[in-house]
Amino acid sequence: MNHYTSIQKALKVLKLVEQHHEEGLRLVDVCRLLDLGKPTALRFLGQLEEAGLLSRNSRSKKYYLGDYCKRLGESLSVQTSASTRYRPLLRRISARTGDASFLVILQDLDTLCVAREVGSYPIQALAIPEGNRQPIGVGAGGLAMLSTFDEATTEHYLHANNARFLNYRTLRLEELRLRIAKARKQGYAVIGSHAVSQVTGVGVTLIAKEGGVVGGISVAALDNRMTQKRQVDVAKVIREEMMMFLDK
Repeated sequence: MNHYTSIQKALKVLKLVEQHHEEGLRLVDVCRLLDLGKPTALRFLGQLEEAGLLSRNSRSKKYYLGDYCKRLGESLSVQTSASTRYRPLLRRISARTGDASFLVILQDLDTLCVAREVGSYPIQALAIPEGNRQPIGVGAGGLAMLSTFDEATTEHYLHANNARFLNYRTLRLEELRLRIAKARKQGYAVIGSHAVSQVTGVGVTLIAKEGGVVGGISVAALDNRMTQKRQVDVAKVIREEMMMFLDK
């Protein structure tokens, strides 16, 4: 059996358990419904359980969807909710700045882009697509979030991602710490040319009306357009639109 065929069969097992998640499935049920031999079915079930995609009740011996599947579902719900709720905010920001805007949320050690809007300026710096993941701190939205967290939390993310930062154009911890300190003073983060060459992003932390960090909103443009003066102006626009949006 080749590797691709094995993956296909494992997915069939996973989908079958999902269809019967409420009542659960025994090993004999999986064998019968998928016409699999006991050793083969047991191997796939074991691998899926080890990956957290399935769980097995020790008393009933039935298989159910695992914790990782539940986390995926919750994550998708959060992504969809954030994208739907805050996309109008991004549209207003892009309309005023003329540049592309992005919303990222935190997922494990990464930021995940859940929404992106395009501006009217002829040259758009579409730094990352929706669905893009990268270590928190590489982009302006994530860097802004790091500047909002307490020191211990920020250091946790920096150290956990230290080795991964090396993949982004000589990005180093000391540089990130300096940028985070500056962001804490001025209320917005600036970073450029690490994830995407010759592009600078300005990011502001998005705080929910009831409190708590939702994610980070950033605007990106080519380096020669995103001058220091423009960085200040863009950050002001982001903050103003955030305040008006949350006051509704």
